[in-house]
Amino acid sequence: MARLHFQDEAELYAYKAWESIGLEPPVDLGVVAKRLGIDVHEREFVEEIDGVYLRLPGAPPVIAINNSYIKPPARRRFTLAHEIGHHLLGSRISPGSRLFFLDTNDTRRTTMERACDRFAALLLMPESLIRLHYDQLAYNPGCRVDIMAERFGVSAWALRRRLKELDLPVRMRRRA
Repeated sequence: MARLHFQDEAELYAYKAWESIGLEPPVDLGVVAKRLGIDVHEREFVEEIDGVYLRLPGAPPVIAINNSYIKPPARRRFTLAHEIGHHLLGSRISPGSRLFFLDTNDTRRTTMERACDRFAALLLMPESLIRLHYDQLAYNPGCRVDIMAERFGVSAWALRRRLKELDLPVRMRRRA
């Protein structure tokens, strides 16, 4: 059954992606970007840059992700999902005009940046699947976060944050 109410545009767009593309965890972000007509490039940039979104009139939108060895794959995936969020959530900002976002560790946390982070979290870790996997791993609460993070292709930190948002208890694994 289709949902009728969404908390915000980020939730609506993430839901539409899952429904229209038939995604499975871990989300293939290349498929999402291709479906949206976005050219994605990976390049090594200076350490401060995570990702860039660029839209110019008459050209396909472009996302560039920093693939430096200091940016773990899970971080790059979240950045790509975040930049896709800029594409979708920025579609109302002067349609057909130039749009540019440069995301760094120091990027000011504007309303747009928070919305793109929310979109990325919802796209990569939808509530229904997080709850399903969480319940399936009830027998192994000590390793649950690591197992789920791997299944969803996200960092353990991002998954713990998502679990807290959903009021699901997070048990920390004991170190030997």
